[in-house]
Amino acid sequence: MSDLYSGLIVIVIVGVIIGLIFILVAAQKKKRVEALRTLASMNGWIYEPVEETLSSGWRLSKGEWMIEALNQTTKNTSENSTTVTSQTLWTSKSARLADGIVLIGPHQPEINFGGMGEMMIQMALRLMIGSEADIAVGIQRVELGSLELMARYMVWTNREETAKKLVDDQLENALRAWPLKMPPVIKFSPKGLEIKVQGSRLAGEQDLLALVKLGNTLLDSAYQTEKGQ
Repeated sequence: MSDLYSGLIVIVIVGVIIGLIFILVAAQKKKRVEALRTLASMNGWIYEPVEETLSSGWRLSKGEWMIEALNQTTKNTSENSTTVTSQTLWTSKSARLADGIVLIGPHQPEINFGGMGEMMIQMALRLMIGSEADIAVGIQRVELGSLELMARYMVWTNREETAKKLVDDQLENALRAWPLKMPPVIKFSPKGLEIKVQGSRLAGEQDLLALVKLGNTLLDSAYQTEKGQ
């Protein structure tokens, strides 16, 4: 009988702990949402929660740009498993490249694997470019900006003159001042402008402000680039 009582006590204690965990998680989520709403209100942004079957997070927007910060769930039916990935995406269609593409991403180590190395580079580029791989024909790495910038970032393009205009002093300064550990991936194409932070759903005030600042700088540089075309 004592074993039965002991077992019931353990079940009750475990249930209480699980209940407390759910309460704490819900409270943290509510606190985070309220902080985002306050930040949006202070800066004139529009806040929109996202609660879909396979996606959750929020959207922020103002005028010419939008930010999506999402956790996305992918189900693998064959292995009966799920994978959750996080991403924050800043986009704008206010400035578009007539044709071709400019891609700015984190610096990759130089590894000489011969033809296999080139194949790996092209695969990585396709992951960064996504659905616009068809307009990236002839894309090559170009060296632009200061040595400090090139030590942290790489520029790939099939429109070198456009890339030279886009990576101006103000954009270089913004990239060098980027405070987050995960470097952004920037894309300028016929679809518009994009800044992607992979592996992280940004929520902190300083992180979001840094992303908005980089986005506004990118817009200014893209506008100047369009004028020069």
